[in-house]
Amino acid sequence: MNKNKRESIIQKCIDISCIEKNSVNNNTLTVGWGKKISNWKDNLLYNYVRFNSKFKMIPTKIHLYNKIFDTSVPQEKTKYDKKFSKIISVTYRSNFKPQTNVKNNKKYTTDCGWGCMIRSSQMILCRGLYKIFKYNLKQNDNLTRIIVPFIMENSLKINETEYFGMTSYVNKLKFLGKKDIIEIDPPFSIHKICILGEIFGRTSGEWFSDYELPKIYDIINSTFDIIPNLSIIHFNSYVEFKTVLNRCFKEEISSDKINNNIIENNNINNENKTIINGKNYIMEKMGLIFISVRLGIEEVNPDYFPSLKRLFDCKENIGFIGGKKNSNSASYFFGYYDNNLLFLDPHHNYPSINNLDDNNINTYINKVVYQINLNSLKAGFTIGFLFRNLKEFNELLTYFRSLNDEKYPCFTFSEKEVQRNNKEINDIINNISDKDDF
Repeated sequence: MNKNKRESIIQKCIDISCIEKNSVNNNTLTVGWGKKISNWKDNLLYNYVRFNSKFKMIPTKIHLYNKIFDTSVPQEKTKYDKKFSKIISVTYRSNFKPQTNVKNNKKYTTDCGWGCMIRSSQMILCRGLYKIFKYNLKQNDNLTRIIVPFIMENSLKINETEYFGMTSYVNKLKFLGKKDIIEIDPPFSIHKICILGEIFGRTSGEWFSDYELPKIYDIINSTFDIIPNLSIIHFNSYVEFKTVLNRCFKEEISSDKINNNIIENNNINNENKTIINGKNYIMEKMGLIFISVRLGIEEVNPDYFPSLKRLFDCKENIGFIGGKKNSNSASYFFGYYDNNLLFLDPHHNYPSINNLDDNNINTYINKVVYQINLNSLKAGFTIGFLFRNLKEFNELLTYFRSLNDEKYPCFTFSEKEVQRNNKEINDIINNISDKDDF
């Protein structure tokens, strides 16, 4: 895609990002509520396990992200329930403001049947946002209410955005010429995703690839300054240290040494500064890293199972998005027990909301967790990691390096920038984007 076409798509995304005073009567849409779909067909697609007090616990030792819970112990079960309840569930929504398929002009007011990968990607994004806000606000309460507005379908009034932490987003819109804003489109809404999907040949009503969505989130975050001190970075198969360094750190031009304790192997030695290859660097941004991988043809090769489960030993891991083999569906995976992965299923339909009362927010809180055997996982998926400070950067760096000692790692880590020719890049896109087009 040429530069002008790309810029016109981004401009279209900017244009729909706010409702201005002089156009409110022409742009305000009535939000329908509709009837909740029973989803019994979707429920039959997966074998699910309920982890709540009304049902017998089947597994005992559960890996939830990097924590292990022995749920046969009441205190551990309570801790598990509390942590599980913090995971934000994002599902199909109906009766949202119409969005148009640019290829056939068909209008959609629901993403049922085509938006499961988008919803799964919003779940892993929400996990990253949860950790970011928890770190910045130093609290756990009401974080769901703070995060959900970032991914809602319907507009938010400006006076709400201060509470929801979107000041930089509103300021950027005003900087872009939208002076008299009274409402804004949520920054990571499905509408913005579908508009920017046009850069990759996607549009409303079509399945998106896990390979493309991190790139779309990067464009949104950098274009609108959603979280200015966050860099969203996407890799394929390789994690390149130089790219992370360039995106999240700034070289400090100074003859002064940071301190006398120079740490080898690019490790940190100070609260916000580090020495890398003899040069002083300051960490300017947190890093949300996505890595798209393919570990087989249709399903994951069993040789990769140990490395896949070891992903959850890393504290900075925020899960991964992928699907079930022989199925055009996507889900968000966040833990495991034995050889079974735990995931949340986006194939449940709820009405789109425009306010966050107790009943509405409840539709974003998990009640059921599903399981799938590793043998049934589709070969291509995208893994997420987040570091918020230099300590976590160092821990993640140590984990990345350790993967190179594994016989069958999920991906590899490169200290240097990996050079690829155009044919290799096209092969990567074809293998991951087209074959895993959920």
